[in-house]
Amino acid sequence: MQEEMYFAFEQYLGNEMNLEEKAAFENKLLEDTYWKENFELYQQTHQFLKNKFSSETVAFKQNLKQIALENQSNKNSLKIIPMYSKWFAVAATVVLFCSIWFFMQSNEPNYIEYNQHEKAYFTERSEGVAVLKEAQDAFNAKAYESAVGYFEQIPKANRNEEINLYHAIALLETNKFEQAEALLQTIKSGNSVYKEKAIWYLGLSKLKQKDYSSCKQLLEALPESADDYSKAQEILEKL
Repeated sequence: MQEEMYFAFEQYLGNEMNLEEKAAFENKLLEDTYWKENFELYQQTHQFLKNKFSSETVAFKQNLKQIALENQSNKNSLKIIPMYSKWFAVAATVVLFCSIWFFMQSNEPNYIEYNQHEKAYFTERSEGVAVLKEAQDAFNAKAYESAVGYFEQIPKANRNEEINLYHAIALLETNKFEQAEALLQTIKSGNSVYKEKAIWYLGLSKLKQKDYSSCKQLLEALPESADDYSKAQEILEKL
């Protein structure tokens, strides 16, 4: 499954898809958060290779494609050979990209290493707002665009710091950084039990934007009593 995903990424970035395949791929990016996050990482690696090892990478890929084409054109070969060569090319490409990706990740932390969010359960403690259940379910399903839409429909009178925190996380996941940080700053300035979570997510927001200086400053302010203190220390060690 992973190999097929990476093969699709490579085809898309190499402009090797027809219009129908390209449209299906782009729809999947909109609907599948896991697919989108992996594609963004793969794209970053692709750009890194392009910038740093462009001639070697092109030659490597061309050699793999040539092997596949030669095997496919050999009518006397068994049918298993083209399929083998195809997956050999995929496997070799994945090894190359994963090696470079690991090298990149070892130098600096990445947001998706730390965006494992706790599930929302606030409908168990709130009544009278039907849209709250929709927001909760969308968030827990990682349908963050939909969750943002539902959160925005919740009246101010029915909002609390917990709801605002999850709204901010959904905004962060959809790259609406300014709105997310405005909500998180309000929580951080208060005295609720979510104050430390707000600091953590403000740090993650800066990490996702690659503003490492601000990220470091925020995470250094996180007290040892915070649930996310150990993860914050991991990030700080890499920065």
